[in-house]
Amino acid sequence: MLRLPAYVQLEITDACNLRCKHCYHFNTDEMPRSQNLSDEQTILLVEKLIESQVYSLTITGGEPLTRFVLTGQAVEMAKKAGLFVSINSNLLLLTDEMLAHLSTNGLDSFLVSCPASDPEVFRQITRCGDYRRFRAKLLLLLESGISCLVNMVATQSNLHLVRSTALDLAKLGVERFAVTPASLNVGHPDFGGLLTASQTLALLEDLRWCVEELGLRVDMLEPLPKCFLPPWCWGEDYAFTRRACQAGRMSASISNTGDVRPCSHNPIVYGNLLTESLETIWGKMSIYRAGKDGVVPIICQYCPALTACNGACRTNALAVTGRLDQPERLTVGHITWPQRQPSEIAISDDFVVGFVGRVRWRKETAGNYSVTSRSNHTNLLVVNEELFNFICWLEKSLPLTVRELKGYCSDGSDREVLPTILRSLIKKDFIRVLSF
Repeated sequence: MLRLPAYVQLEITDACNLRCKHCYHFNTDEMPRSQNLSDEQTILLVEKLIESQVYSLTITGGEPLTRFVLTGQAVEMAKKAGLFVSINSNLLLLTDEMLAHLSTNGLDSFLVSCPASDPEVFRQITRCGDYRRFRAKLLLLLESGISCLVNMVATQSNLHLVRSTALDLAKLGVERFAVTPASLNVGHPDFGGLLTASQTLALLEDLRWCVEELGLRVDMLEPLPKCFLPPWCWGEDYAFTRRACQAGRMSASISNTGDVRPCSHNPIVYGNLLTESLETIWGKMSIYRAGKDGVVPIICQYCPALTACNGACRTNALAVTGRLDQPERLTVGHITWPQRQPSEIAISDDFVVGFVGRVRWRKETAGNYSVTSRSNHTNLLVVNEELFNFICWLEKSLPLTVRELKGYCSDGSDREVLPTILRSLIKKDFIRVLSF
């Protein structure tokens, strides 16, 4: 159980240069006057996140480039503290100077919004955006070498353009492409723009086409119910099949006024980081981590896919039903899902194993630690003190042969269990077989 979130989104501003119809956070027909905190207050939020030892920070908005000096400061502070840092942006305000500053300070990635590569549809959806300008800014980003993922929010207006947009972006040099069905804005739900179940299935076929025909690495940034996914999804290792709702479980979102919510889509506020500690506020979100006694729908509670799904998006359920513990609208029900059988990892005494990455860790509750060796924390484990100490020792001591590792074991029982532990760490990419 995590004492604090591993991943936080910070909405550094509510100002945006576009008025996208599908915006899940604002009523873009009547955008309110900005309520941004001062630069000093926002920097205080970043300092509190660093003190809380979160692993990953995404700076979002609104459009964070509307407050670039502040965004640049936040990136610099978070990177110096060792966090993985990304920015969500529509890119239209991006300049060479901004890119140089972000690159110098080690920004890890951009999540880029692109509703279509058709200029007219791009303008209609954003209501004031210019695709040609976007294309020029995207080329700047690609040339900078900073990693990026381009995300297309799919609605009734642009679903027919998924493949052509993917093709156009691939020609520019984009390698990672996500298409995410539009989520509901809880306060101003637009049911007319949502994809139907059959359209969502067609979208999954589009993503498969993007892989097979264009060689793109594809994703979908909101989790679909595992019971909804067609069987072919499980034949390959698609990133979207691994997505589960992590709001209030692994992640939290902080608004431009300091309010803390489980995710950027969820309007329920559990406290304000200017007046309370993140640990205290996270404790108030325990219902999201309570399993069957929390926000998991009854229909999902005994599904074998539960731990990999968590009932899918709880905020979409809230928007449709008014309750967090109701099924998502695409939920089919209990399934026997087709899990791929993991291949057995052979461990021989002569194998040489090396450590992958760099250990980052945080003490959690009851003698447990969260630990990761990836900059983006995607192999995060929660382990007891003994295994935590062993992982830290491995980082300092590898490379070694398995026989040499067994020589360090204190007794026979430790030597017997060592191959099992090594297999688990190989699967989570903490260690790797270098030679055999």
